Amino acid sequence: MKTELEDLIKGVPAQDGNGGRLKVPSVSASAAKAAEPVTALDKTTASAKRLVDDEALARSEKTARLRSAREKREMGGGD
Repeated sequence: MKTELEDLIKGVPAQDGNGGRLKVPSVSASAAKAAEPVTALDKTTASAKRLVDDEALARSEKTARLRSAREKREMGGGD
């Protein structure tokens, strides 16, 4: 038996109202996550990860800025 697309989608109800776009979930990700109990350790861990990530971003930006300045100086760009 050869199945065709029309045969496969016969039983699927038509979706209307979304204009061909993906539908938005009824529950937000933060609300779904908030249903889980959060311990003090979880809060501390999340805070520490945020701080480490922020510091790593600042460090990488500083490194890029210093590398650019060094390359400019080596090329004779002055300043």
